[in-house]
Amino acid sequence: MFNEHGIGAVGFGDLAKRMGVGRATFYHYVADREDLIFRCYQRSCEAETERLDLASEAPTGLPQVLAFMELSLSAEAEQTAVIVDTSVLGDAHRTIIERAQRRNYDRLAAMIGAGIDAGNIRPCDEQLIARILPSIILFARMSGRWLPGRPGAADPEAVVDFIANGSAARRDTDIRVYKNADDFARITLADFGDRKISDLKMEQILMKGSWLINRHGVANVSLEDVAGAMGATRGTVYHYFSDREDLVRKCLERSFEIYDAFVDYAAAHGRNGLEKAAIVSHLNTQAMAGSLQPVAGWMGLDALSQASQKHVTKRLREVLARTEAFAEEGMADGSRRRHDHKAVTVARAGAYLWIPKWIGDIEQPSPHRIADEVVALFNLGLAAG
Repeated sequence: MFNEHGIGAVGFGDLAKRMGVGRATFYHYVADREDLIFRCYQRSCEAETERLDLASEAPTGLPQVLAFMELSLSAEAEQTAVIVDTSVLGDAHRTIIERAQRRNYDRLAAMIGAGIDAGNIRPCDEQLIARILPSIILFARMSGRWLPGRPGAADPEAVVDFIANGSAARRDTDIRVYKNADDFARITLADFGDRKISDLKMEQILMKGSWLINRHGVANVSLEDVAGAMGATRGTVYHYFSDREDLVRKCLERSFEIYDAFVDYAAAHGRNGLEKAAIVSHLNTQAMAGSLQPVAGWMGLDALSQASQKHVTKRLREVLARTEAFAEEGMADGSRRRHDHKAVTVARAGAYLWIPKWIGDIEQPSPHRIADEVVALFNLGLAAG
């Protein structure tokens, strides 16, 4: 139910109704709602460890990594909760889950490193890739919530093939992106003098609110939290936003403006379909790893009203359709190999969404360096040669 509806939308009453039992039954097994979330997340970490154990039985390197991907996209894996947000947990529970996640990241990184040493995985930053792959897996599993009627969105075979071989038609493809995502900030030094103070303050609040939402989740961010993070008064934020939904809605609209700008830039400057998609991926990664911080739109919809959810879902589909068009263009012009581009386009989005949650674990987390790794993975996959 957490995976289907979001943590914030599921309580004991909903679970009791789904299972056909009384609410009091749950208190025999779990102390409260947080304890339930913790136990679901703990089981998710244990299940991932079990999948790593099973994958380690495959030959060293790439076969192990691909086996882990296959197991993680299986129907059995879907019976565990996607760990979207640990901020709902108290300090003790959160520490346990985050330590377990890091242990699993380290094991996957070791598999990737062993593959590099064995020569069946191309040179890459194993710590980054070990965080990007689980993010792709989790989003592929979640995508059905926002893309009903598209069963291919979580096609395991297509996603595993993509991770192994990438999208580029030629292995010698080398796409470099030098554009800085911060150039797409809605308020820049160039137009600073032309903007009203109210516009500047609004943008400051939206940037800080977006950063907090990406890091902690919509359900765990209030207008008071935004004011505190800015060092502003509560009244300052309430002057611009009536409530949390108003803040989230405007953060999302800002994000869509940024995403559209990325796609427009790629359409104007990319030489072929593969390069256009790579530009969008690079800019999206930079934005999530850097200061621009558009809200990861797929992640916060549960806290919105039904009307707002419908509008945001429509905008998300529009952005997705534009990026899918680049994939189709690439297959038509020969720059991209033919594969299930719809499944791959959705899975790719997962690489960006969790960046604000794990970037603190990375030494020298340069947005451009992280974006280079993401684009190389998307174009070439992990296979060496």
